[in-house]
Amino acid sequence: MAETDQKIQEAIGFFEQMLLSMPGDRTSLEFLAVAYEQTGQADKRRDCLIKLAETLLIEKDYDNAQIIAGHLSAFADYPPAQAAVARVFEEVQGQILKSQFRKDVEDMGAGAARDVAEGAPQDSGLAVHALSRSAAAAEMDLVWLWKERDYLPKEMCMDVLHVLTDRPVTDTPMLISALALLDEQHPEMTDALMESMQKDSEMPAIPIELFEPSPAAARILPTVFVQVKGVVSFALVSGEALVAVLNPFNKALFDEIIELAGRPCHFFLAHPRTMAPVFEKLTTTL
Repeated sequence: MAETDQKIQEAIGFFEQMLLSMPGDRTSLEFLAVAYEQTGQADKRRDCLIKLAETLLIEKDYDNAQIIAGHLSAFADYPPAQAAVARVFEEVQGQILKSQFRKDVEDMGAGAARDVAEGAPQDSGLAVHALSRSAAAAEMDLVWLWKERDYLPKEMCMDVLHVLTDRPVTDTPMLISALALLDEQHPEMTDALMESMQKDSEMPAIPIELFEPSPAAARILPTVFVQVKGVVSFALVSGEALVAVLNPFNKALFDEIIELAGRPCHFFLAHPRTMAPVFEKLTTTL
């Protein structure tokens, strides 16, 4: 028995040294979590589980992260343990929601924008639902990017994410924009966020309120697409379209716009407050 205990202590020493040179090493953390439990080192086991949960989230091993969170939930009076449990919950729930939206997009038909362009009725419930769901999925990705790049506090990101996921999809076209939602909830953060997005996306900003969208430019995109996706084709220059958007990182959206417009397009980032009256005018005049 004494020999077994000595071997465990030697192994613990070995893996503790491993963590000094390789912090977050999964194998070391998994071994130590078990070894600390066997040797009655409850505090060390608890701290090891916290680090293991972080490692599993980085590796996107959400199933095992939830198992570790279950063990950590026993430490109700230890704030770092509860914080780790909360991180696992938020990450896993976010992934579930994103996956569900992806499935909904596939179920509803990813070609809805193309169907609208080819003459499907713009008030078609199917087209509106599919456009709305694909827009929501892309905007969730944008919020996740805000969180990962520390553009905004995590709590603000979660506020926007919850509104996106709770908003019902109806047959009536509605703007789905994370940036617009943030501007409603925390308008004091909008300008700084846009500055960060503009810098990282290298997309120029446009004071859209200074332009009077030409009818010819506005007509190249279907009205329902404009209403849901939050984009405006505001001018034509040498036959090429100038398009204002609210999400500068949505490459799939840019491809959709180019396909619908049938011409080269140049994209600009616009402020949601200045886009709102443009949307209203376009939807009442086109």
